[in-house]
Formats: sequence, C-alpha cells, structure tokens
Amino acid sequence: MNPNEPAELNPFWQSHIDAWQSSGLSQAAFCKKNDLTIHRFGYWKRKLLDTPLAAPEPIGFVALNPVVVASTLALQLPNQLRIEGITPDNLHLTKQLAELFQ
Repeated sequence: MNPNEPAELNPFWQSHIDAWQSSGLSQAAFCKKNDLTIHRFGYWKRKLLDTPLAAPEPIGFVALNPVVVASTLALQLPNQLRIEGITPDNLHLTKQLAELFQ
C-alpha cells in the first residue's frame, strides 16, 4: 500500500492508528518504529478519531491573582498563601516566593 496515493491515505492511516492503539506504545515510539512522521500521524489521528486539538496544559506556571491593597500589590496563591507589600523595588522576589509556596 502506497501512503502517498490520495485514494489510499484514509485506510493507510486508519490501519496505523488501529495498530498504535493496540500496541501500548507512545505515539512517538510507534511512529519511530514504523518510520512514520509524528506530525502527519497526529493529523490523521485527530481526523479519523474526530478528536479536537486540545491546548496543552501549562507546566511549571502558577496562576496568580493580583490585588491592589493600599497602593501596593498583593498576590493570592492557589494554596491560599497571600503575599502582600509587593512594590517595584521587590517585585523580582515575587517569582521566587511563588515558586517556593506553590
């Protein structure tokens, strides 16, 4: 089967997607093992399985909620810790504090 012929693209990729699902391998490992382009595999997987593209979840970021308190900045961290008294002079410390208490 020639994957470059348009009439054969759908069954070609469907057979690879079926094989990947039963292989237990990651997409990257399956594509490497079968000499497939991972981006093309992902395209066909989304197309054939009708899975919408999901935005990747951020890694290593903390959601911060800025609050103005008496002309200084305060941050409420997800763990309910509140950092107050943030000014332009100590703003560089905010990131370090947020990372310590996330």
